Amino acid sequence: MPYINFKEEVFKGKEELYKRIENNKKLFSEIENNKNKISIKPDEEYSFRSIKDRTINNSSTENEGYFLEITDKNIVCTEFIECKFYNIKFKNCTFVACRFIECDFGGGGVIFENCTMILKEINNVPSLNKEDNLSCIFERCKLYCKFLSSNITYLIFDECELKHTSFELTDMSNAIIINSYMKRINLVDVDLSGGKIISTYIEDLEFNDKLKSKLDPKTFFDKIQPKKKTKDEYEGIYEVYETIADKYNENNLKNNFGEYYYLCKNMQRKSLKKLLPKTISYIYWFTCGYGERILYPLITSLVLILIFATMYLTLGYSSQSQIISYWWGIGLPKSFNEFLSQMNQCINISVELFTGLGSDNETPIPASYIVANTEMIVGVIMMGVGIGTLTRKLVR
Repeated sequence: MPYINFKEEVFKGKEELYKRIENNKKLFSEIENNKNKISIKPDEEYSFRSIKDRTINNSSTENEGYFLEITDKNIVCTEFIECKFYNIKFKNCTFVACRFIECDFGGGGVIFENCTMILKEINNVPSLNKEDNLSCIFERCKLYCKFLSSNITYLIFDECELKHTSFELTDMSNAIIINSYMKRINLVDVDLSGGKIISTYIEDLEFNDKLKSKLDPKTFFDKIQPKKKTKDEYEGIYEVYETIADKYNENNLKNNFGEYYYLCKNMQRKSLKKLLPKTISYIYWFTCGYGERILYPLITSLVLILIFATMYLTLGYSSQSQIISYWWGIGLPKSFNEFLSQMNQCINISVELFTGLGSDNETPIPASYIVANTEMIVGVIMMGVGIGTLTRKLVR
C-alpha cells in the first residue's frame, strides 16, 4: 500500500481551496462594507478598486537595478484584471484580499521584497484564538517573479504560469498552487508547511538552501502527468521527484521520502532505453517496489510459485510412484477434477521447494531438476528481498 493516497489528498486539497475562496469572499465583503474591520491604513491610489488593462511601469525589459520601486504601500481589496506589471520592485508592501486576474508579471520581472499577502485576522468580536487568514489569489497569471523575505501564507495560484520564479526566505505555508505550470523554480530556505501543489506540471525544480527549507507531513506534491512521453521529459520529471524526495528526507519525513523515491524510480525506469538497465529496473520494481512496497515480494512470490507449479506439471513430477508429465503425454487428466488434483500436487511441490522445506509425497522427476534447483535459489532470494523490504519500512 502506498503511504500517500494521492486521490484523497487531491480531493482534500480542492475542498480546502473551495473553503478558502469562500472565506476570502465573505471577509472581502465585510471589509468593503466596513473599512474599520482592518487596522492598517489602505493606500488611496490602489485600494478598494478594480483596475483593468493597465500597464504599471513601462513595457520594456530592464535590469533589476533599474526597477521602479514601490514601497510601504497597503493595497487592500483590489482587483487587478489583465494588468501588466513590468520591472517593479514592491518593498515592504502589504496586499490584503487582492485578486490578480489574467495579469502579466513579465518583462524584466517583478520583485516582492519583505511583502505580506496575508491578513491573519480582521476586527471582529470575539477575536480570542481566532484567525481569519484572509489571503490573496493569482488567477490565470503569467509570473516571472522573485519573492524575497516575504509572507505569502495561504496564497493561491490558480491556472498560473510560473517561469524562472524564485522564492527566497519566504513563508509559503499553506499556499496552494493548482492547475498551473511551473518551470525553473528556485526555492531557498522557504517554509512549505501545509503547502499543496495540485494538478500542476513541474519542469525543473530546485532547492538551493543555505540553511533548510521546511516541509511537514501535510506538505503535498501531486503526481506529475507526462505530456510528451519522451526520454528527456521522463528524465526531467524523475529529477523533480528526486529533488522532492531528498527534501522530505532532510526534514526527517521518511515515509514521504519513500513515496516520492518510488515515483522517482518509476519515472527513471521509463527514461531508460537500453535493455539491460531497463530489465534490471523492472525486476527491482516488481519484486519489491524499489524497496517501498511491502506486498510486492509476497505477490511476486505467489506468481512465481504458480509459474513453477505449471512447469512441474508440464515437464513432469512423481506422485505415489506414478509419473505425470504433460510434455510426454503421461498421466494426462481424464476430467477437470483430476486436473485440479494434479495442479494442487504441483503447487504443493512448488511451495515446499520455494520455501526450502523439500517434498516427500510428490517430487520432481529428473527432467524437472533444473526447474526445482532454480526455484530453490529464487525462493531464498525472494525471502531475503521480502525481509529486507519489511525491515526497511519498520526501521522508519
